Amino acid sequence: DGRDVQKSALVYLPYGYDETKPYNILYLMHGTGDDQYYWLRTHAYNKTMLDNLIANGDIEPLIVVTPTFYVEDDFKDTGLDPLTYSFREELRNDLMPAAESKYSTYAESIDDAGFAASREHRAFAGLSRGAVTTFHSVFCGSLDYFAWFGTFSGSRTDADYFREHIQSEAFKDLPIRYLYVSSGVFDFALPRQEQDVGGLMALEPRLVTGVNTDFDVFPMRYHSMGDWHLALYNLLQRIF
Repeated sequence: DGRDVQKSALVYLPYGYDETKPYNILYLMHGTGDDQYYWLRTHAYNKTMLDNLIANGDIEPLIVVTPTFYVEDDFKDTGLDPLTYSFREELRNDLMPAAESKYSTYAESIDDAGFAASREHRAFAGLSRGAVTTFHSVFCGSLDYFAWFGTFSGSRTDADYFREHIQSEAFKDLPIRYLYVSSGVFDFALPRQEQDVGGLMALEPRLVTGVNTDFDVFPMRYHSMGDWHLALYNLLQRIF
């Protein structure tokens, strides 16, 4: 909207990071009421898990960026839903250029051509309203830049919106490498997830259950980090 604002994101670099080598990159979003510190500082055992998965050879070393969808105090007046859509603009125009010009990814240039050419080395995932943001701003808004996706405990995206965006002329021929969806069996978000993802699967031939799409429902889990920690553990071993 024309304002200048300053935001920050955390960047996780794997042990032994070598700026002469390219790395896959995962952008990881928090949920309502939290911030860019939520995944890796507030719940630091997620960082420990990353360290151990890499050290054990279960996953390749990667870069992880944890941004926030909040912009100053906008949510107090407008509600949060608009931010799940508007994040697309700062992701593409600000966050990705800032992160991938400083750290070594597969993007050979920090522009549309460079990001599009390296899309299969880039993933985005989020929890709760961060999952909604993943669908609105990334899966439906930046499929040209990303090929791997994770949505944990959140959706709010109906079949018509999916059809309008991922099957648009710009996106309809792009491969979708993987979509991971998860929830807890006692999670209040689960019914809407089942409805929305069911509609998506019915209309999108690029997504095949058990091939490049999984929907895990964890027993005895609620809308909490106990659910999302497991989801991140699974996602990390299924992308790239």
